[in-house]
Amino acid sequence: MTSIDDFARDLDWNLLKIFHEIVQAGGISRASEKTLLKQSAISLALQRLEKRIGVVLCKRGSAGFELTPEGMLLAELCAPIMRSVREIPSLANEAPGEIHGNLTIGLISNFTCGALDAAISLFHGRFPNVELIVATMPSAHVTGSVMRNEIDVGVAPSRVLRPELRYRFLSDEIHRPYCGVHHQLFGRQFDDPRQLKEERFILTGSDEPDELRAFRLQFGLGEKVAAVTEHLEEAKRFALLGMGLSFLPESYASADEADGRLWPLLPREIVPSIAVYIIDNPSFPQPARRSRLREDFIACLK
Repeated sequence: MTSIDDFARDLDWNLLKIFHEIVQAGGISRASEKTLLKQSAISLALQRLEKRIGVVLCKRGSAGFELTPEGMLLAELCAPIMRSVREIPSLANEAPGEIHGNLTIGLISNFTCGALDAAISLFHGRFPNVELIVATMPSAHVTGSVMRNEIDVGVAPSRVLRPELRYRFLSDEIHRPYCGVHHQLFGRQFDDPRQLKEERFILTGSDEPDELRAFRLQFGLGEKVAAVTEHLEEAKRFALLGMGLSFLPESYASADEADGRLWPLLPREIVPSIAVYIIDNPSFPQPARRSRLREDFIACLK
C-alpha cells in the first residue's frame, strides 16, 4: 500500500493545479478558455488525478458540471495550496515597511458599480505592491468560491445568506428587458410584462439571478426562446442583432441605450431589483497577511 510520503512525492502537482482551475472556472470548457489548454488535455488531467486518488471528483454530462463530495473536499484542500504558491514571488521582493501579496476578488460578469470602482482605486493607492487578481464567474459560483477559500472577496447577489459568511450590501442591480434597434418593438414601452409573453427571449441559463427567473416565470416571459447563452456579452450581442428580447443589467446596457442601439421595454419601477453583496469568509483560517489585506479592502468600501 502506498504511504502518505510516497503519494506526496510521486504525485504530479500540476494535476492539482488543473483541477483547481476547473473548479474556479466551473467546468472543463471554461477552464480551457481561461488556461488556453485544450479541453482534451484538461479532461485527461482530471482523469489521471481521479485515477491517482481513486475517487470520482466531479459529475459531467448533459446536466452540467458538479463536484462530488470528494471533489468538494479536494477543492477545499487545493485552494490554500494555490494561494500559498502565489505568495512565493512576494517573499523575495518584500522590504521592511512594504506590504506585498495578492488579493483575489471574484465577481459576476459585467458588473458596474461606482462604489466598487472607488474602493479598488483607493485600495491600489494605499497598497501599490499588492497584486489584485480578479476572477469573473457565474453568480452561483461566487459563494462557493468564498467558502472554499479560493477567493478573498466575492461580489454577487445571494438569495440565501449563509450564517458562516459575512455579507455587506453593495448596490441594487436592476434588470430590464431590452431589444435591438432592428427589432419590431424598438421604441415602444409596455406597462404590463404580460404584453411581452409572445416574444422570443434570449436567456442566460444558469447565470440568471433567481429573482429574475421568478419574475419571468410569474409573467410567462421566455417561454419562447430565441437563444440561450451563459454570457451577458453574447446575450447583448444577440439582442443587438434583433434576435429577441434579453434581460440585461441596466448599468451594463446604458451605453448602448444612450447610443440608440438598445431599447428598454418595461419601466424600471416594475422590473426585478437584485441586491448585490460583498461576501467574505472571516472564519476561514488563513495567514495573517491575507486576512489583513481582505479587511483593508473591505474598509475601502466604507
